[in-house]
Amino acid sequence: MKFKQKGFTLIELIIVIAIIALLAAATFVAVNPAKRIGDANNAQRWSDISAIADAWGLYVADNTGSTVTTVTNGVTYAVATTTKAHTDTCGATTTTAIVDMSGLVSGGYIGQIPSDPSTASSNTEYYFYTDSTGAIKVGACDTYNSATINVVR
Repeated sequence: MKFKQKGFTLIELIIVIAIIALLAAATFVAVNPAKRIGDANNAQRWSDISAIADAWGLYVADNTGSTVTTVTNGVTYAVATTTKAHTDTCGATTTTAIVDMSGLVSGGYIGQIPSDPSTASSNTEYYFYTDSTGAIKVGACDTYNSATINVVR
């Protein structure tokens, strides 16, 4: 007498479930949407601070060394405008004052002072520093994965 087997055995089901679980885990690790969003935000921060530094440099060059606003060498400022505020808290460094960069916008050197892509508030979340040699540093206060994001010009 021949006996026909119908369905799957328990071992076959366990093997298929294990393979599906491994594929799902590998896909999730490869895609990882939180990492992709964080990396995209960091790329936007790099673009924003580069634009601010370039606009500042162009303004100073066009105006024979005059700056758009009064800054003191050695002081780290929180970047702000008349429409974008900034608190003196910054994750990357300690800011002691606020600098209004709206003159870069009104002068046509930048379209608008950018804000950090992950903040919903009106804070820019960027900082500005200049040293005695005239070099400037513009950086991002908050970053994804504790990255250091700043440019020196």
